[in-house]
Amino acid sequence: MNKEDAIKKARDYAESLHRGFAPSHDFSHVERVYRLAERIATEEGADLFIVRMAALLHDIGRAEEKRANCREEDIHDELSVKLSKPFLDDLGLDDMTKDAIIHAIATHRHRRGGSPQTLEARCLFDADKLDSLGAVGIARSYLWLGEHGRSVYYPDEEWIHIDPKNNSPEIDSTQREWHIKLRHLKDKMYTDTGKAIAVERHERMARIIEEIEKEVKGII
Repeated sequence: MNKEDAIKKARDYAESLHRGFAPSHDFSHVERVYRLAERIATEEGADLFIVRMAALLHDIGRAEEKRANCREEDIHDELSVKLSKPFLDDLGLDDMTKDAIIHAIATHRHRRGGSPQTLEARCLFDADKLDSLGAVGIARSYLWLGEHGRSVYYPDEEWIHIDPKNNSPEIDSTQREWHIKLRHLKDKMYTDTGKAIAVERHERMARIIEEIEKEVKGII
């Protein structure tokens, strides 16, 4: 199978598994990550086929997680690997290419999967994190909060003393996520291209969060 057909099959497969997902993690997230990863890979000189395939498949485990009603904390990266392996086998790709795609999928979260060791995996990692920053990051944050019944603004006294490891939706907010996680993302990028984009998106997101607080308080 040629690369163009393999990418089309991966896109169709991933899109089918994302149907019915809540907006914060629907297939539009995959499409944005795909475009970002493609841009980063092009500028960094990475293997575009590996990056494109990994980007399309990196979140398909969320479908399995949803079906199985997993009680364990978010393991979609592991489930994405599980679903990707037989799919890639059916495409007839060589072992080296399959291993490279799987490694990128397994390490796109930098948690149980370990850190990305290849340039292609680092391109995907950066692209996935960048989709949580900037104006899109703000939009995705509020989509997620709306899905869980949360509101626009929560002052820091309501969450500053809560354990940062507590991921309960009922105590989360854009302000809290920025404080404990999102403002640090620009320092976690691996590629020079990712770092440059992250700085711009970081500054944009910081400005929007500041403007939201001013408007909520009636300052502007």
